Amino acid sequence: MEHISEALQNLSPGAPTQNQKIIEPEPDELTLEEKREELRKSLGVSSLENTFRNFKLMPGTEKSLAAFKALAEGTTNKRMLLCYGGVGNGKTYLCEATAITLYKRDIFCRVMTMARIMRALKQCMGLEPLAPYDELLDRYCHCGHLIVDDVGMGGSGSDWEYGQLEEIVVARYRERLFTIMTTNRDLSELPERIVSRFRDPDVGSIILNQGEDFRRLKGVN
Repeated sequence: MEHISEALQNLSPGAPTQNQKIIEPEPDELTLEEKREELRKSLGVSSLENTFRNFKLMPGTEKSLAAFKALAEGTTNKRMLLCYGGVGNGKTYLCEATAITLYKRDIFCRVMTMARIMRALKQCMGLEPLAPYDELLDRYCHCGHLIVDDVGMGGSGSDWEYGQLEEIVVARYRERLFTIMTTNRDLSELPERIVSRFRDPDVGSIILNQGEDFRRLKGVN
């Protein structure tokens, strides 16, 4: 298993691709543990040890692992991936492993949920917006790499929210930009304009993760 210290040793600072900057602290400002925590938060991952090497391969997860890994390592011509399936079968883990692998390649990409993206957009529509709405939406549409976890979950999934997601996906499809999305919902529950972009075999792929719930299996002897 790749220990966290080994992972950090292999990570090098990369250029942000979502119009976000990583502020690298001075060497004597933070301890090693604090640097690890800052990096973890920057990437939006739950653990820096959530790498492809440490992924617990279960029946039904083989295709998902291969698809995420190929995109993260740049060994495929595909640019877009939509992974769907039940809860707890490793989709979020694979998103995090992708972000860590990209960072090792000097590419910064934060793992975000659809709910978080929609909250950020709505905040831009308030009386005291943190940023112009069009500017933030443009970032999601045109940043070099985008990982969106839990599409349609966490309270997201209204017509307005799916409309914003459609605009993001259509723009990214047009420019052939690196895009990963995951969902626990069935494809029939997602807007066809979103699904159809990932179905284009020249650009993307759709993978059903058929793995069982890892969390439930922990209690099985």
